[in-house]
Amino acid sequence: MSDILSIGAGATQLYRQSLATVSNNIANLNTEGYSRQVASSAEGMPSQQGTVFIGTGARLQGISRAYDEFIESGLRNSSSDLSTQEPLIQYANRIVDIMGSQASGLSTALDQFFATASDLSADPASTIQRQLFVRDADALASRFREISGHLGAVEQEARSNIELQVSTLNSLSAQLVAVNSQLSGKITIDKQPAGLLDQRDQILRDMADISKIHVTEATSGEVAVRLGSSSGSLIVDGKQSVDLGARFDGNDPGRVDIVVDPYGDTRAASTVSSGILGGLINFRSQTLGPAMDSFDYLAQTLVAEVNEIHSAGLDLRGQRGTDLFQIDSVFDISSPTVNADIDIEIEVVDPQAFKFSPFQIRWMSEDSVWRIEDGKTGAVTFAQPDANGFTHAGLQLNSTGRLNDGDTFYVEPRQRPAAGFRLIQTDPEAIAAAERLRVTASEANISESKVSLSYGQETAFQGFEQGIGILSLGNNSSTAAGIEVTASNLAPAFVIPRGADNVALMMEVPQDSGLRMQVMTSEGVHIMGHSMDTATQDALMSGDSGFNSSSSYSSTYLNATGTDAYQDLDMTYGFLANRVERQDWIPSADGNGMQEQTTIINARIETAPVRLQENTSGISVDLIAADSLVLNGYSLSALSLASGDESSAATMAAWLNSASGDTGVTAVASNIITVAEEDIDLLQQVRINSVLIGGGAFPASIDDLSAAINTESASTNVSAYVSRDGGLILANTVGHEGESITLGNPDGSSATNALGQSNQTYAGILALESTDKVRFTFGANGVPADLAVLGLRTGIYMDGAANEDLAVFVTGTGSANIAAGFNKPQLADSSQSESPFSVDFISATEYRITDTATSTVMATRDYAAGDAINYQSLTLSFDSAPKTGDRFVVDGNQGGVGDNGNMLLMVALQDKPVLEGGRTIGDGYIDLVSTVGNKATLGKISQEALQVVYDQAVESRDQVSGVSLDQEAADLIRLQQAYQASAQIIQMSSKIFDSILGIR
Repeated sequence: MSDILSIGAGATQLYRQSLATVSNNIANLNTEGYSRQVASSAEGMPSQQGTVFIGTGARLQGISRAYDEFIESGLRNSSSDLSTQEPLIQYANRIVDIMGSQASGLSTALDQFFATASDLSADPASTIQRQLFVRDADALASRFREISGHLGAVEQEARSNIELQVSTLNSLSAQLVAVNSQLSGKITIDKQPAGLLDQRDQILRDMADISKIHVTEATSGEVAVRLGSSSGSLIVDGKQSVDLGARFDGNDPGRVDIVVDPYGDTRAASTVSSGILGGLINFRSQTLGPAMDSFDYLAQTLVAEVNEIHSAGLDLRGQRGTDLFQIDSVFDISSPTVNADIDIEIEVVDPQAFKFSPFQIRWMSEDSVWRIEDGKTGAVTFAQPDANGFTHAGLQLNSTGRLNDGDTFYVEPRQRPAAGFRLIQTDPEAIAAAERLRVTASEANISESKVSLSYGQETAFQGFEQGIGILSLGNNSSTAAGIEVTASNLAPAFVIPRGADNVALMMEVPQDSGLRMQVMTSEGVHIMGHSMDTATQDALMSGDSGFNSSSSYSSTYLNATGTDAYQDLDMTYGFLANRVERQDWIPSADGNGMQEQTTIINARIETAPVRLQENTSGISVDLIAADSLVLNGYSLSALSLASGDESSAATMAAWLNSASGDTGVTAVASNIITVAEEDIDLLQQVRINSVLIGGGAFPASIDDLSAAINTESASTNVSAYVSRDGGLILANTVGHEGESITLGNPDGSSATNALGQSNQTYAGILALESTDKVRFTFGANGVPADLAVLGLRTGIYMDGAANEDLAVFVTGTGSANIAAGFNKPQLADSSQSESPFSVDFISATEYRITDTATSTVMATRDYAAGDAINYQSLTLSFDSAPKTGDRFVVDGNQGGVGDNGNMLLMVALQDKPVLEGGRTIGDGYIDLVSTVGNKATLGKISQEALQVVYDQAVESRDQVSGVSLDQEAADLIRLQQAYQASAQIIQMSSKIFDSILGIR
């Protein structure tokens, strides 16, 4: 029913609630996250009075927030973008402060180091200047370590901040789940408390500060949150949330992985690129990681360059310089599946390519390659080792020991290179200020060509492209340890690496094989093997890029010995056994102590079973032709076999002993067959040398079998006895030593006999002995197959180390078993200078390099006017073309320890373009600091621009949701007036009612 009183009462109630809403807005003017509330009214349902409808006043429809979802989303996004810049600016400025400071930066230490080097070059004999140089070199190393430590501290701080932001985001997710749970009690958002929705939006804004998020709202006001975009990782879904975690790579500061559910079903989260968390991740990947990598590269490059110069000079004592700086070992190598004694050596050879990344290497024996898997990317590559190992990512890796298929090694960098930068040469007198070499022109030279010498040049020889490094075979020269090698005239089979000592490369060839071994240098000098025709020479030198294409083949030193040998090396091609001197300690004659005694053990070798041959030709044949073998310098006569005869160890021993007076070698033949107890089968029979043992009767025991064999000894020339372990030992009888023994079985269906041995002829062996040595070499027509007749393998022996890699070819056709024994190369003694050498121009287009210490011609090369000569790591340059007969000598700078040549090279390093783009070390450091500073500056510019966008977003939100005192005051006056008017309606209705009551 419509009446004035009810309309007035309803209006006062409406405006009272509206006034309360305005008052609440004013009260929450400074409340964070508060959204302005608006009371909305609606007309009451009209009342029909007859034919008309009378209004019933107004009612409160509801109190809602002033809210725009689009504006709120824009505010969150702009907040994320703005928050991204702060970590970059903060931490980048920290790095600039550390590295750009005059007190703590590297530039000052570098300048001081080179300034002191310049002072020392002016007075290289001064002990005081040397002490100052050591002091400033140590200060430079210390500065590298300090800066690396500061960068590490920034990395740890950024890591902690990332973990804090992830933890905060997880906490906000949990809070949002709690709010969602409360919102789920209402069906529509209109029914939700405004304060609860404000709390929800504030949590979302806080989350957006940390990471950009995508929000999906349900009808009830509940929200689902994803990282980044609508396809990002879901972290809040209604009343459930999933925690995030951060994982770091200790070897790569630029890598951070954000993962979902780190303690459960872990999986990678979508990319976080905005917000504080995104800014921290971007800082690590785009600024901190590259800065640390670049700084490490500077450290490695400086160490390499300084050490190259310093180790090339002479110190005050006239000794070769050593490394000045060192970067401590930075690798952990583990091999949980490898049982053999295998060593992996690692050296950083290309700092620019070294990425400080872990990786795994696995040996694949079938292809003789290493499988390399990068620990960061999972990328797989393959590398075939050579004499120097193999390279990967700027590293040189070399293995020693016998590898088995599947052997796996895990390699992980342990500390940043710059953190391990230290001075290792602290003795002032050991500072190498003088040049170690000098080059002089002969006074007899025809031309006036002037020559200059430079160091540290990359040599033309970078190793043989093909051939297995013998170090990979394992130090075991037995046949069982050998590998099968196929002959080739184009590719080396093996490479003997520089510095390998006591090498014995042993080859076992098939009977009547034509296989041979050839040993050559990269300059085409043939030092061991057999003479070859021109076509074979060209083939051997053309198939591998390791051979110098301008060098000529030379056989001057082929199989030479003594001072005629290549570099006076003690080498043998054939077979060699030396006597041994053993030092023992025995009681002294008076019994009061011990005295040393030298025991000489004769050279002695037992061969493998000799190769048996039967002559059915009808004429006498030579098993080994005359002059094919040379024993201890004496050329042996032919080993002949009469028609109808069969060779044996006995005949070969007699042949060798016929020359004992000239060779000093005695030969004893024997043939012993050892039978294990478990192999003997008393239920079978045995024939020995065609005689049926026991007349066909089966012996009751092994003793009976032995007795039966001995009963027939007169016919078989074989005796037997029972060994201590219960088996049988068969041997030739006296006078028949070394004769072959044939075992058989009358049962033709059986492959074995009562002895459990194969039915075949067993050859004897030779025991060769000499008081000095047993040394077989080859005559003009000798081949490895000749030694094989005697049961000997052919070997390449080197007593001493060559100062260069040597290529070993296996020529001919077929394949052979080859094994190697060696002492692995040792580090070069830096106190020893290089051997002097001369360069002689034998014509205008050809020159010869000679090792003057041994008078060995190391190379004969072609020459063109204007060419420089590269030899080892040295380069000789001429200002004009030398003429025929000109001679230039490179030797040690003896007596020149007081000069300053090497220290001048050290000073010149300050301006040497050793970095990419022709930059110096100092330029590289300045560029590094500038790059970080530029990122900080760009970040600041971006921050200022994004601040404007953010302020606009805040202003837009405030216009919609913010509390304005002017607007609220106006509303307050308006509503107050409406309230008073409503009260007047009530008062008027009261007066009307009183008037009605007053009618009489």
